[in-house]
Amino acid sequence: MRRIGGICGITVAALLAVTGCSGSAGTEPAQNPTQNSGTRTVKFSITEGKRTAGPEEVAVRTGENVALEVTSDQADELHVHGYDKAAQLAPGVPGTVAFTANIDGIFEVELHKSGAAVTKLRVSG
Repeated sequence: MRRIGGICGITVAALLAVTGCSGSAGTEPAQNPTQNSGTRTVKFSITEGKRTAGPEEVAVRTGENVALEVTSDQADELHVHGYDKAAQLAPGVPGTVAFTANIDGIFEVELHKSGAAVTKLRVSG
């Protein structure tokens, strides 16, 4: 009888550990980013020089890894000001700028050729 109680206790503890790690209880940021191997990926779409998908602002903590993935209907250059990160974009093909957000502040993210505003990146500790 004692052995069954021990097994039940271990099973309950294991179930609690698994369910405790899988829920998000409202802690996801509004932009609903994807987490991959410690990098927060936020996706955007640009059509005719206007953002058609993706958040107006992305807030991250200092030291966080971030990837901004942009799909544009026109060839352009994605640029993150302040970090001087860039990626060439081909029409309809996602382009990504990935980096560690280690400079505090608010930074414009735009497409250079069209001047389209992609988002503002807010980095704070």
